[in-house]
Amino acid sequence: MEVTMKRFTVLIMVFALLAAALPAQAASTGSIGIYAAAVCKDTATVSVSGTSTWTTNRVRVRVYVLNDKNEYKLHREAFSATFGSGDFGFGLIVDYSDKPVAANKAMRLDVTLQRQSGSGFAEVMTVSQYANAVDQLCKDRCALTITTSDKAPANGTVTVRTHYGSYFRPEGRLHAAIPVTAGRAIFSTVVAVPCDWSVRVWYYPSTGKDRTPRLLPSQYWPGEFGVSLSNPAIPYVGSFAKGLPATRPLEAGDPYAPK
Repeated sequence: MEVTMKRFTVLIMVFALLAAALPAQAASTGSIGIYAAAVCKDTATVSVSGTSTWTTNRVRVRVYVLNDKNEYKLHREAFSATFGSGDFGFGLIVDYSDKPVAANKAMRLDVTLQRQSGSGFAEVMTVSQYANAVDQLCKDRCALTITTSDKAPANGTVTVRTHYGSYFRPEGRLHAAIPVTAGRAIFSTVVAVPCDWSVRVWYYPSTGKDRTPRLLPSQYWPGEFGVSLSNPAIPYVGSFAKGLPATRPLEAGDPYAPK
């Protein structure tokens, strides 16, 4: 009997050691962040990025409006299509054009990564961003978030234009002019830009000897100078160091031309 008990004890110890030696199964995880957000009177456009190890995921965006009791109340929500595991990044539009808000209305965006759980979805992570509605109607328009991978060498202005014309110079419809400070990178979102157009970003230095405007080539360079707005919330990642100088005289009356 004593021998049997000793063998039984040894077996328990062996199983315990084997269990400890087996690698633990990695728990499924996920995370999400807001890359950029543009809130208009009729729509909100959110660019999100993140990662998930879950098999089936989706993103929910909820738009809240601050009421006269200083409470944020749900105004509208929208969901992305489902997607699989791995890294993700895309834009999502929340349309509330049937119930627009006033310009400068205080808003809150809650962006939630969800994963499939049974017949429904469970929340993985939520991030929030506060913003005031800009005085623009943005339905059926695109939002463009402009960033640079380096810092401006001098003070100046960056212009955003839907490009037309055959000359390599700033020409086209002007949608935004963004002040630039030497030693700082750009991070700015422009709303209500026409979709399905090519957009180019030009940098006008206001100090220094050479004030020739330079095109900030996008992340698609050298295949494309700028970006084509085929996505409702596409980024434009430029570089001051890679700026391409204009090769033609500027248009007459260009307000940002060097004096």
